[in-house]
Amino acid sequence: MRGEGGAKVGLRAGRAVRALRGRGPGRSRSTGPSYQAAGPSPAGVGGAGAGRTAPAGRAAVRPTAEVADLSLTLAGAEIGVWSWEPASGQLVCDEQAAALCGLAPDEFDGTIDAALAMVHPEDLAGVRTTLSDAARTAGAVLEEYRILRPDGSIRWVQARGAMVRDETDGAARMVGLVGDVSSVQADRDGAGPGSTTLWRAARLLDLTHAIGQALTVDELGDVVVQTAAADLGIVFAAVMLHGDDGEPYRSIVHPATSPVLAMWQALPIRGPAAAADVVRDRRPRYHPSRAEYLADYPDRDQTVRVLGLNACAHLPLVVSGRLIGVLVLVWDVPRDFDPSDQAFLQTLAGICAHAFERARLYERQTTLVTVLQRAILPQRLPDPAGVRLSARYLPASRDVGIGGDWYDAIVLPDGALMVVVGDVGGHGLGAIAIMAELHQATRAYALQGRSPAEITTQLAANLAGEGDETLATAVVAHLTPGERRLTWSSAGHPPPLLIAGSSTRYLEQVHGPILGAAPGHRYGQSELPLPPGCRLLLYSDGLVERRGASLSLGLDAFAAAASAGTAPGPDPAGGPGPGGGLENLCDGILAEITAPSGRDDDVCLLAIGLD
Repeated sequence: MRGEGGAKVGLRAGRAVRALRGRGPGRSRSTGPSYQAAGPSPAGVGGAGAGRTAPAGRAAVRPTAEVADLSLTLAGAEIGVWSWEPASGQLVCDEQAAALCGLAPDEFDGTIDAALAMVHPEDLAGVRTTLSDAARTAGAVLEEYRILRPDGSIRWVQARGAMVRDETDGAARMVGLVGDVSSVQADRDGAGPGSTTLWRAARLLDLTHAIGQALTVDELGDVVVQTAAADLGIVFAAVMLHGDDGEPYRSIVHPATSPVLAMWQALPIRGPAAAADVVRDRRPRYHPSRAEYLADYPDRDQTVRVLGLNACAHLPLVVSGRLIGVLVLVWDVPRDFDPSDQAFLQTLAGICAHAFERARLYERQTTLVTVLQRAILPQRLPDPAGVRLSARYLPASRDVGIGGDWYDAIVLPDGALMVVVGDVGGHGLGAIAIMAELHQATRAYALQGRSPAEITTQLAANLAGEGDETLATAVVAHLTPGERRLTWSSAGHPPPLLIAGSSTRYLEQVHGPILGAAPGHRYGQSELPLPPGCRLLLYSDGLVERRGASLSLGLDAFAAAASAGTAPGPDPAGGPGPGGGLENLCDGILAEITAPSGRDDDVCLLAIGLD
């Protein structure tokens, strides 16, 4: 059953049918649902005894007259009523639901597992999955599927349901209706999963939603093959992707068991024979049975045995007239690929093809941005006398993209050190391009001998001249090691953190607004003598800002982590010192206050230590 929560429901009835037989006022017997009145409105379905078998000859629930009238009306319309309790797996339904689902009241034990035995084998996997989804999401559901009756005949049923909480016993139950829709499916007795317009629309909607959450090719491949396995009842799925040169370069298979992988890797480079034919002429291949597949490809007996193949479809993945891959689907039972079934599978393949193209473009752009960023950031930091340096960079979460954070350290001709940490707003190629301009300009101005204030003033003018409203922050610092004197200028950037012995403090002076926000502004600067053995930490806001959290809390956490990381010990970044090594300090800070995933922004950290 399909619903708002992505769920389906498999309806069955039970010996619980007996529990639903009550004595309504003025009636010899009621075949209605087991609603029990509680106050002014019905309280749940199945009453306090729902899901339990009533003693012989005794009703578990006594319906009201109104409910009895309703049940007769529903029965007259050949609609049954049911109630399922996910926690216990117990199922209650009326006689009409039992009859629709081919259940004998004297044989049914009132459990969902026994009821599922009546579902057509090709539909069973989807029904089981949807039952679980329905209980988890508590959404309304609607689905059509087949019942295989004891006499071998097939009945199409439509089930509707919703989760409710029973006020009498607090149990969560799914309650609903089931009706016979075989009359509108008369020509589809042999059809497999995906046989109705409702089912197909729901599956395509599910797939579209699921692939929308995947960014990379591997993530998308996993979603596609696992969704196909869950929804289509297949036993094997594979995606074979081809590069711009037309050659296959990546395969994603499910299940990835050892026999399957060994068989798959032993196939020719273009994969199964049917897949090679699809690549050649871009036409799908459908084989409704094992015999028909082997008739076309008699040398693939091992493939058939390993995969348990009894039906298969090989579908081209085409985008703008270009073949980018092949989707392989395998069933362990014969399947009738009629025209509407083929149209559905080709629509599914089309959705997948465009999603894979998007994922490939995303990977290419991410790779390009990463390469550009690595080319801009220092490959190695300088090693000036009397100063030790260490730096870290962590990208944002994969669904955010690489940003424009950067750092640099430049030894000037007079032996002084100029350090900078900056952050360009946004992510992607645009942010990287602006970052590259600011990075190179900062280095050039520093080598010209300009002061930190002059550098930030010029950077602001440069950025304002871009005309695209891009903003950035930066802190530029000049350090004279011999004199241990720091001069710095902050342009809307988070304050540097100074660690001296056991104390920490932020250098909170701000010398001007964000770069690009105020064209023509002249930035100031501050000076400070530094004690021997101190540490200075420059960083980007991704280290201290969290969505929905106070910035002050982030700054406090950063200071606490930095203070905790300066315990006495050997310094791998430059020999023994009064505090822990810079490398350990940086690693400790990142481990303490940054999550391994889910970062909203890039994280940049530059640590400077004075001997």
